[in-house]
Amino acid sequence: MEEDLVEVKVSGIAMTPTPQGPLPVALLEDPQERVLLLVMDGAQALSIKYMLDGEPVHTIHGFMLDVLNQLHVKVKKAVIYGMEGSRFLTKIALETGEGLKEVDGRTGDIVALAFIANAPILVSSEILNEVAISKEELYKPIEEEEGREL
Repeated sequence: MEEDLVEVKVSGIAMTPTPQGPLPVALLEDPQERVLLLVMDGAQALSIKYMLDGEPVHTIHGFMLDVLNQLHVKVKKAVIYGMEGSRFLTKIALETGEGLKEVDGRTGDIVALAFIANAPILVSSEILNEVAISKEELYKPIEEEEGREL
């Protein structure tokens, strides 16, 4: 799990339009100001939003972290290590009494759990090179089309 990995920070939650309607997206930013957009469900986004706002995380992810803490299991890191089609492949590393355990899971759940546990979130540099966009491009103002008001 230690190939060429880059640590990212969760810089926010946004909404994006999709054919199924608007969905929440976590913004994962690397030190080169590239942003990986991670579409997630509402529960995952809510866990992250509470943490960003400095509020108690009373969601399934907060509950899961409480369970892990009671079992003396520490969230060590989350790793987005590959892609299968348009889906990210993600593992979480957990420190247990039996040593380090890695578990595959849904990317949004793993990122939310790692984020509220203050554990590093790592992304394969290959994925960042392929699908991340520059922060400058992401926040570029929408320009008015000639003769049309926005």
